Amino acid sequence: MSDGFFHWYRSGWVPADAERVVQDLDAQGLRLNNPTTGRITQITSGPESWGEQVPVSRDQLMSNAALTNAGEVNFQLWLSGDTDIFTRIRRLNGGVTVFEFGLDGLSLEEQEHAIRAISRQICADLTRCIGFVLDRQGVTEDVDWDDVIMHGANHLDSWPDTLAVRPDISIRHPQLAAAKRMEMPPLILVGEMLPGNGPEL
Repeated sequence: MSDGFFHWYRSGWVPADAERVVQDLDAQGLRLNNPTTGRITQITSGPESWGEQVPVSRDQLMSNAALTNAGEVNFQLWLSGDTDIFTRIRRLNGGVTVFEFGLDGLSLEEQEHAIRAISRQICADLTRCIGFVLDRQGVTEDVDWDDVIMHGANHLDSWPDTLAVRPDISIRHPQLAAAKRMEMPPLILVGEMLPGNGPEL
């Protein structure tokens, strides 16, 4: 088993985007419905309760995922009846939305399956991508990635597998400016290419 996460920052979030992304992930095996029970579950984030599974309808979840009435929604995507990926969509200032996928508790094969599916979503809409970070082992889980990707701030004591930011951010962050990097327009990428989207470094 391995820990890790994949965070995707993008601009221009509208209700139709939530439906499209969830549909595309579902087609690649990251299902909104639990394959065994058929249930869709949202995860509570307070203030009355934290981390509780709450069954909801697809329409309810899609409405919440549009982020029109709240700044965040937490839910589960399913690889099998007993294997899920904790997923969070949250809105930042400036019209940026963050998709957070928890990769902890997955086997290596399951983890790579999820990474490939998420990577396809990112690469299908790169023009609206602000940045992303993939850390298979979770060694940088304590880093404030909002600060790094949005502002070029925050010193990195260790590195994720892949980090991509806009060029102006890569110049602003001293470690990124000095790192070996590639262009993945409109992003600057440090580390491995995303699976299936170019040669590995």
